[in-house]
Amino acid sequence: MKNKHVLIIGSGSSIKKHKRKILKFIDENDIVTFGVNYMTYLCCPDYHLWTNKQRYRDLGSCINEKSKFLFGCGMGTKLIKKHYNGNYENIEYVTDLRKAKKSDYYYEDGKYYGYFRTAGVLAIMIAYYMGAKKISIVGMDGYTLYSRKQLLKGKKSHHCYGKGYTDDASWEKCKKKDAEIYSTLRELRDIGIDFEIITPTKFKDFYNPNILK
Repeated sequence: MKNKHVLIIGSGSSIKKHKRKILKFIDENDIVTFGVNYMTYLCCPDYHLWTNKQRYRDLGSCINEKSKFLFGCGMGTKLIKKHYNGNYENIEYVTDLRKAKKSDYYYEDGKYYGYFRTAGVLAIMIAYYMGAKKISIVGMDGYTLYSRKQLLKGKKSHHCYGKGYTDDASWEKCKKKDAEIYSTLRELRDIGIDFEIITPTKFKDFYNPNILK
């Protein structure tokens, strides 16, 4: 990823709606794609990150072995081999900030430190410390981008693949998650990590609507 424009691809339903424009953006630019969770509806990413055991256990069959895989330190070899038997990088990260030595977000001795509320937030850190010259993001929609009524009626969904593990969460829990993610994104920006979200998102401070016209 060093000195490359990295596109982090989350699994938000916006990548389904804007698939054609995103693929055109990838094709017309020198992009390294960095997938998070089940996003292969869009493309086979250059790098693919998984940190959630349940999501990988139930959805990991979507992976393409042409990707380079990154697995969170809590995944375990047995679980990884459920869907993949090749080489991979183990990502060490510490979310218990009582163990941090300095600022809340940093990289030291092969470990990422910070409150990574989602794998997408961790992906931003990884791309930054691997030397990305620019970081763009698609599919980081937020859980409350659409109204509760739209979600309950099935007119909208959180994920590009339909229902997932958050569709039955209470609206208050969804709002709390989005507030926590918003806070972590602001903290990353405050320590000098620059990035932009280019698909519709709840996190308006980071949204650039002018890229995928």
